[in-house]
Amino acid sequence: MDNNDDPNQPNRYEDIFLMFSALVEKWLVRATIGLLTLLLIFQLLLLSPSIRYYLVKVEQLEGVSFVRSE
Repeated sequence: MDNNDDPNQPNRYEDIFLMFSALVEKWLVRATIGLLTLLLIFQLLLLSPSIRYYLVKVEQLEGVSFVRSE
């Protein structure tokens, strides 16, 4: 007799799917945390004018900055 008709008994496919989805969820959370960390690091690097000069092409193309003297 086949016991697959019993709704209370877990299905093998459901078990495999739950294991797979838990693994994918774990990797997605790690990837999101990693990307947010990289975003924060690069945003902090852009605060430094000397580093921003090498990271941003527009900074190199703007030329010499104007300094007002009073």
